[in-house]
This record gives sequence, structure tokens and C-alpha cells, in this order.
Amino acid sequence: MEKLLIFFLFYFAIIFSIIGYGNIFSLVSNRSYSIGEKGLNGILFLIIISYITNFFSPHSAYHNVIVIIIGLLTFSFQLIKNFKNIIKEFKTAFIIFSILFIGLLMHKNHDDFFYYHFSYTISLIEYKKILGLGLLNHGFRTPSSIFYLNSLFYLPHIKYFLINSGAVFIMGFSNLILIDKIRYQLKIKKYSFILFLSVLSFAYINTAFYRIAEHGTDRSALILIFLLVITYIESLGILKKKISNINFTIYYEKIIVLLILVISLKSFYLIYFVLFFLWLCQFRYFIFHKKIAFTILKNRLTYIFISGISLSIFHVFLNTGCLVYPASFTCFDNLLWSIPIDQVEQMKNWYSLWSKAGASPNFRVDNPEIYLSNFNWLPRWFSTYFFTKISDTIFVIFLVSLICLLILKGKKNDNSNSYDKNFTPLFLILFFLFLEWFINHPTLRYGGYTLFALAFFIPISIFLEKRLHIHTKLMKQINILIIIVLSVFIVKNISRLQYENDKYQYNLFTNPYFAIEKKNFHFQEIFSKLNFNYREKNNNYYLILDYNIIKSIN
Repeated sequence: MEKLLIFFLFYFAIIFSIIGYGNIFSLVSNRSYSIGEKGLNGILFLIIISYITNFFSPHSAYHNVIVIIIGLLTFSFQLIKNFKNIIKEFKTAFIIFSILFIGLLMHKNHDDFFYYHFSYTISLIEYKKILGLGLLNHGFRTPSSIFYLNSLFYLPHIKYFLINSGAVFIMGFSNLILIDKIRYQLKIKKYSFILFLSVLSFAYINTAFYRIAEHGTDRSALILIFLLVITYIESLGILKKKISNINFTIYYEKIIVLLILVISLKSFYLIYFVLFFLWLCQFRYFIFHKKIAFTILKNRLTYIFISGISLSIFHVFLNTGCLVYPASFTCFDNLLWSIPIDQVEQMKNWYSLWSKAGASPNFRVDNPEIYLSNFNWLPRWFSTYFFTKISDTIFVIFLVSLICLLILKGKKNDNSNSYDKNFTPLFLILFFLFLEWFINHPTLRYGGYTLFALAFFIPISIFLEKRLHIHTKLMKQINILIIIVLSVFIVKNISRLQYENDKYQYNLFTNPYFAIEKKNFHFQEIFSKLNFNYREKNNNYYLILDYNIIKSIN
């Protein structure tokens, strides 16, 4: 029980510190934020800090204690300054994160966690930047910002056991933003489309993504994409009615913060830049006005946006020699640490083969080139993937939608002040993103979850907006729905804990931490074999791994 309590205290200490960094971040934009927004802003701030400090120092316990304490001091200062308002707002945050803490209690993480998530994070904890890290492990070639975030949570006493918690913090603060949107829409009794889309997204995220161990890097990005699309649609109604530098700046900052986080989590989400460009184009009649253009250029978050994206791409480059891996045309093959171009092409084909049901850890189709050409993969993909995982996902989306439709009842909406929106450009972009997903990487973890859910939720939200108006009874119904969703999350995780107790003898009261074995430190064993067979540069400022040396060891 003592270990569980210590685990819980460290967990909330990190949450307070993240909010503290969100307070620092608010100084950049000079506007107020909700706790949910402060949380995501704080996470972005910590990711940038992690990216930069790793060039100079490993993220040891001493380094991380300093980082966390700075955030706690900032949080404490704001708490003393505005105690009543912060405590009132933090009640919901405490409930949400206490519920999500149940999801963090686990014996077994997903397979990729120990394949490369854990070992990559440990490399950040034990070493400063290593050039050519991608030579050691295929997973190291696509580093996610969540590894850099998690590396800051290696702390005294708790050690490694919170370096899988970044996904919980992203999910928790995203939940708080959705709840704030729901409360705000209920308060102003306008724009009910955003209300219903937020409710549906909240319900889906917390029921479909209840297993924190399976989040990896993918589901965190998918959760943020829900927020990105909702924020995009919300801005359509607000900005077209109240065109001003202030309103434009607020939504501009919200969108670019979400976009940085999404792209840094998975570099192939660079394609979601099209959503940002679409947003700019939809307001072209005032965006290119000199005042608005000047507003973008003078906004300090613009340069944080550029820095965040650049740092994310730069770390991929230092690992692989490629700006975007495995896009071979972005690779430089003449660097000491470069991944050979033929290997880059092989991995690109492997990712495609795997996502199209042509390969697995224990299976590989004959003649992969023929299988991938001319949509020959479709029959097998439909039989082994669509009619299993995708059909199950569609069923969950349908079930969530049906329950929401049954619970949310009321009189027809006769209010002429409905949401001002033009969905045609958005539908075209979502269709384009769906085609790109289907043709190149048709697996749910690479964007499918969000695309399928939004295909249901946006039309249903339009239907509910026309059918219902916001009234006292509807407010109670939404509160009941939120309670049901959180109860489902709790029940499913309690059931999972019972299963892990039966199968692994996992007792969260005596040892609440996830299981670690000696083989999980395989990276350190490989690195120790290198001895001093690395190139020194600038007095050992960087460790530069050489492809030929790594090849000889393996």
C-alpha cells in the first residue's frame, strides 16, 4: 500500500509540474488558459526542453529533479497568487487524473514498449545525444516526442516506473479541454454542434482507448487530432462572426500547439499540415490583410511552432541521416551515421507490407512486390484486418453513437442561431486524408481510429444540433453520459487488473509497478559491446555510431 501511495504522489507531482510549465508558457502568449490547455502547453514546453537539454546532458535523476522542481515552484507561485480559482478549477482535474491513474496500474506494457520505447527512453536517461542511434534498432529510427517527454520522469525512488506515463498526461489534459468545451457550450447555449461533437469524442476516447498500455505513440496523437478538428470547426463559427486580431490569434495559437504535438509524436502526421493550410485558406479574405499577416509574424508562438517542428525533424535526422524517415528522398547517405538508402527503402516497403496485412512477426507473404502492386493486397486485408479490427472499431463507434443518441433527448431545435459552418472543405480534406491512409498505411493506429470516428460523429453532431436545443434537462443528460463513460473506463480497467492478477499474480497494493526483466535493457548490452569503437568529435561532445561497426557487432 505504501508503494501505491508513493506512486500516486509522484504521479500528481508531475501533473502539478506540467501545469507549472503551462503557466510559464502562458507568459509567451500573454493570455489566460484553462487547466487542460495549460497541461498541453506544459507538455509541449517540456518536450522542447527535453529536445534541447539532451544535446548537453543525459536526463539523469538529478537533471529531472531540477526540471520537475522548477515546474512545481511555478505552480505553487500561481496557486498562492490565485488560490480560490485554481482550487475550484482543479477539482475536475483531480477527479479525471485520479480515474486515469487506474489505467496506469499495469503489469504488462504493449510489445513495442520493450522493443524500443523503453530502451530509447533509457538511452536519453543514460546518455546525451548519440548520432546514428537508428543503427542499433529499427524502432530508434522513428523517435517520438513522447520518449523525450517520458525521459524527464525518471526520478529518485520511483526510477523507471513513470516513463510510460506521458500518454496518461496527454489523455487527461485532452479530456479536461473537452469537458471545458462541453461546459462552455452548455453555459452560452449556442453552437450546440461543438457540444455534441465534444461529447461524442469524449465518450469514444475514454471507452475505446481505455487500455493505457496500448497507447504507445499512436493513440496520443489520435486523441490530439480529435481536438485539432474540433478546434478547427469551432473557429469557423467564431471567427466569421467576430473577425478580430484577438479571436484569430486565440485559434491560431490553439491550432499550432496541437499541430506541433501531433507531428512530433509521429513524423508521418506531417500530412496534417493540410488541415492547417485549409484553415488559413478558409479565412483568406482577412488573413492576407496586412494586420493579420503582421499578427502571425509577430506572434511568439509562431517561432515556438517552427522551433518545435525543426527540433523534432532534426532529432530524426541525427538518428538516421533522413529528415523524414523512411522517405528516402529526404535522406543523406554520405554521413557517418546514415542508414543505407537500400535499408531505408526496405523499411518503407516493410511498413507498407505490415500495414496491408502482408506481414507480421510470424508471417510474411510470398512475393511482397506483387502483393503490394495493383491493390493485390485488398482481399487479404479485408479478410484478416477489415473484418476483424476495423469492423470491431466501427461497432464500438456505432455503439457509442447509439448510446449518445438514446440518452440525449429533447425538443427540436428551433433556434435560428445555429452554428455557422461550411463543412465542404473539411470533408474534402478528411476524404483526402482517408485516401492517403487507405492507399499507403491502412492500419487503425496510423490515423484510422480518428478518421472512422469523425466520419460518424460529424454527421451525428449535425443531426443532434438540428434535433435538440440546449436546456436544463439536456445538461443533466450530458452529465449522466459523462459519468457513464468514466464508469465504463473504471470497470474495464478493474476487469483488466483482475485478469493481470490471475495471470501474472500482479498485486497493485504490494507492487504497483509494471514488470521489468533483464532483457529489457538489451540496448545497454549492445552499447557496452561498442567499448570505445565510436568516433569522437569536439572532445566527446557527441557519440557518433558508425554503420560498419554496428554491422560487425550484430
